[in-house]
Amino acid sequence: MSHSNSKRHSTQRVTKKMLAVEMYQKGMNVLVIAELLRTEPSYVANALIERGYAPSYADLYTSTGPQNEYATLFKGLGGLRFKTPESARQSVARIEALYQRFKEANDRRGIHQCQVMALVGKNRAQGVGKRVEAKLFGDWLRLRLDDEDSGEQGGKATAGSTPQEPTRVAS
Repeated sequence: MSHSNSKRHSTQRVTKKMLAVEMYQKGMNVLVIAELLRTEPSYVANALIERGYAPSYADLYTSTGPQNEYATLFKGLGGLRFKTPESARQSVARIEALYQRFKEANDRRGIHQCQVMALVGKNRAQGVGKRVEAKLFGDWLRLRLDDEDSGEQGGKATAGSTPQEPTRVAS
């Protein structure tokens, strides 16, 4: 009997994601599945979303798809990554590039979306214990909020911020 169980495990490992999908297909909701699997509801919801389901659960850590044209723009640029400090730096650089574009166009909604994306990146990285990566997002956000508080209009980043291309002024 134990031989047949080990044989089953050698052919295909059963993952939490697989179990979550099976439970969802049987009619269980995200919160119940998370409790049974001893994991976070956002983990279960994202596992279902990855497989094409649309669970009725959303929080800061779920990615149910683009909410507006800005979210689509961020997703098209590679979304938020924070697996390593380098991937977090690249995400912050993408946010910075969009921020500069929106700032040049005086697009307040776009600027705000950049700030929201940085906050989401910080919170998500922090939530999975990626403190260095979370700090990269947080530092960028603080810099940009300080820029707005001081009324800075030049768009130049200060020491410690993400390097950027010079901004062009339309003539």
